[in-house]
Amino acid sequence: MKSSFNVHFFKMLYMSILIALLSACTEVKKREPAIYLIPDGYVGSLYIIFNAPNGQPPKYEGDSRVYEIPPTGVLVTQMDANEGWIESSRLQYFYVSNTGNRTPISGDSASTEKVSINAEKTRTVYGGGLGHIEPFYGCDVIFQDFTVGTDAEQTDNKNLFDIFDAIKLKNSDGKFFDDMCPNRKRSSPAVYLIPENYKGTFYIVYNAPKGTPAKYENDVPVFSIPPSGLLVTQAKNSAVWEENPPNWYFYYVNNKGDRTPIKGRWHDDIENTSEYRSSTQLTTFHANVGEVVLAKKCSAHAQLFAVGQVSDIFDSQFQFDLRKHLAAVLYEKVCIK
Repeated sequence: MKSSFNVHFFKMLYMSILIALLSACTEVKKREPAIYLIPDGYVGSLYIIFNAPNGQPPKYEGDSRVYEIPPTGVLVTQMDANEGWIESSRLQYFYVSNTGNRTPISGDSASTEKVSINAEKTRTVYGGGLGHIEPFYGCDVIFQDFTVGTDAEQTDNKNLFDIFDAIKLKNSDGKFFDDMCPNRKRSSPAVYLIPENYKGTFYIVYNAPKGTPAKYENDVPVFSIPPSGLLVTQAKNSAVWEENPPNWYFYYVNNKGDRTPIKGRWHDDIENTSEYRSSTQLTTFHANVGEVVLAKKCSAHAQLFAVGQVSDIFDSQFQFDLRKHLAAVLYEKVCIK
């Protein structure tokens, strides 16, 4: 009997230890409760960008984090992303008036049916998931996004913007990432000289042994685009791509060499903006550097650009395909060393 008792005892002890270990390993990380303070009457997209040394300092009420959303809808904070699970009752949303009065806003859920008669007119907050983007090579941005408003207001495009637009709001001076991503890699500076009144696409073919020698001004490469719209150069392309590098400068150049800055820049959602498509502002566009095969074991690194009013960039008469210029001359400049 004693032996049987000991076996039973050790079995029970083993099971208890095993259950304790499994419980410890499967423990769900909990996050801190939070209070979201939103400007009274604000509707549309909301973003919180975390881990920004130049952001707002942490703020608490009791054990709850406090996120004070500015009128732009984009809060940049020094706090971390607060990952983990939490009861929805510990997340509070408020509209805040100019006098500081708080009006509760309920959290919405796609899986919850609304039964209120005034549901269509009720403003709620929806979302709250975490996301990651890498706006620059070597720079990871963690953010949380929401929408607030009635169902109609939360689905109206005029009230919505994406995380890239949110970053642009906070990066108007170009210094937003200086402290947040000090080790990020940026595009190399460059100057682009384009013949006056040139419209449409143009190309630069880089690293061509017999191309136009590289030119520099104050150690910055200068790319002079010929009237044909195709520059084949010995210069190297930038190792890092950005949508609109702040250190790239575009100019129209007349016969006297006078330069006129072209300040307009293409951005991701421009094609869907009818107002911009009808704009007369001069704009530049550039794509990433791509590889074009010219012959066996020979390829060119080429980059597409475009310049003109937005309507010119869309107009097929001002566009051309690089493949139509893959003649013997280009082959000799790139492939024959």
